Amino acid sequence: MQHALIVAAQIALAILLGATIGLEREMAAQLAGLRTHMLVALGSVVVTLAGSLVVSSNPAVLATPVITGVGFLGGGAILREGTGVRGLTTAASLWVTAAVGVAVGLKQWLPAIGATALAIGVLILVKRLEHHTLPNRRPLEIVLTLSCDAGLHDVEERAKEVLHKGRVIRINFTGKDQQIEMIARPRHHHSLAEISQRLRELDGVQGVDMTR
Repeated sequence: MQHALIVAAQIALAILLGATIGLEREMAAQLAGLRTHMLVALGSVVVTLAGSLVVSSNPAVLATPVITGVGFLGGGAILREGTGVRGLTTAASLWVTAAVGVAVGLKQWLPAIGATALAIGVLILVKRLEHHTLPNRRPLEIVLTLSCDAGLHDVEERAKEVLHKGRVIRINFTGKDQQIEMIARPRHHHSLAEISQRLRELDGVQGVDMTR
């Protein structure tokens, strides 16, 4: 009876810690949120508890199937978006959640709770720090739609004068118009609205589409 209560407490704690990490991802509107992290923690602790009865609680052996399974989930959380990728942080949070579940299953309470607290600190506090100190860390993706008679080279050179560290990554011809795809890192004192306005004023530019 006592053993069953301990096992139930381990499962409950793992789910709670997984939910703590997942709640932040849910609030950040990520695809893998509260339920996913809770299920990862649940699966990790159950595999660890069940495996410990067979392999004499060897942590390396117990963690192998958990890490393998989380690898597939992490791969699904990573999405290609323009010139970069999204979901790397969520994939990492899933991996940490799995590690927390394994730690709880091995009755390593302090590492499990400490890792959860550190993960929340990274996801919330470090995110705010990046937002205030590194606002332009992500490149700006820009698509300029040009008229058929516009000179590609001239527009490219003038656009680079507007943009900071701008470079062309692709040129498209659609038959009716031309497109130049660029990436750049705008200066701190230039707003996106200001950049868009200056690009639209270039001769031959009919449209500007920007994403970050």
